Amino acid sequence: MLVSKLFPLTCMALLLGVSSCKDEVQIREKKFTVPSTYSFDNVDYSGQIARLDQLDEMVSYIETAIKAKDQIESEVLMEMFSNANENGGGNFSFSSSKQLSDKCFGPHVQKVEAYFDQIELISTSQNEAVNGVAGFSENTSGSIRLYDENGVELSEMIEKTIMGAVFYYQATAVYLDNDKMNVDNETVVEGQGTAMQHHWDEAYGYLGVSNDFPASTESLRFWGKYCDRRNDLLSSNASLSEAFRMGRAAIDNKEYDLRDAAIVEVRKNWEKGCVATIIHHLNEAVDNLGDDHTRNHVLSEAYVFIESLFYNPDKIISNNELDEVLTKIGANFYEVSAQDLQSARDQLSTIYEMDNIKSAL
Repeated sequence: MLVSKLFPLTCMALLLGVSSCKDEVQIREKKFTVPSTYSFDNVDYSGQIARLDQLDEMVSYIETAIKAKDQIESEVLMEMFSNANENGGGNFSFSSSKQLSDKCFGPHVQKVEAYFDQIELISTSQNEAVNGVAGFSENTSGSIRLYDENGVELSEMIEKTIMGAVFYYQATAVYLDNDKMNVDNETVVEGQGTAMQHHWDEAYGYLGVSNDFPASTESLRFWGKYCDRRNDLLSSNASLSEAFRMGRAAIDNKEYDLRDAAIVEVRKNWEKGCVATIIHHLNEAVDNLGDDHTRNHVLSEAYVFIESLFYNPDKIISNNELDEVLTKIGANFYEVSAQDLQSARDQLSTIYEMDNIKSAL
């Protein structure tokens, strides 16, 4: 049953990204309710939860090894990525038929696997990380990280590339795209709904939030966690949750133009959360320009989040502009300048109309 508390949305309000206060939604002489939480019949995104769990345990394996300065085995990461034997080759604490590799953006599977080989090679050395030398970096607080010869943190490249090339890609470019939306919306499978409903729910599952989001921001994961960190300035939690709930309600009521408008809003608000995160990390890099340990860490995150923008089919930024931003940051994080990083930030803030908040992010 849909809960009785309604979200104040109308067709025009959704298209314009503006809410109005009404007790019920009325669209073309039809009425339907939009719940204040993701409370719909027959919702199942267990496959997405399994993949989030897999990345969680992959990241834990990497971070534990780095903290102990132990060797990271590429073969272990490969088994986890492909979910060998449905338990990551014995490296997962649970079993599942799902895997990360078969949902990864095809051309970037090899990129992820190359990171596995690279992080193993670096972890076998006990070198101190400096410009031109890959190795471990440890600050006075006891934080230990692993950088390549250019200051790129391979653990961040692995985690965030999978976040982009699997979670963000699947949600924005696969499940919300025509092939997954132009499907049966009549035949209900108990526990999963129709094919269209299920595909929509699977996109929601990749966000890494609970059904009570945004009322509850506990246990946020991956994209949900990063979007929430920018919520104070973007109101991203409400906007993203609202679009997902409106789209599911529209599907339930076969209002497909509203569903399509909700797709645009999901993609736009998720993208804004990503961009605001990038700007935040670029600001942090400028503030810590003389601290190799911190600067290289936040630049690694910023760089791979910029790459993630590529996957959104409705992205505001062009591919050429993405290349320009990445070029300004450069390939060697030891040799960046404050001017170049600020230029990259300013280009993004102008494109995404965040000039008024860029310094506060």
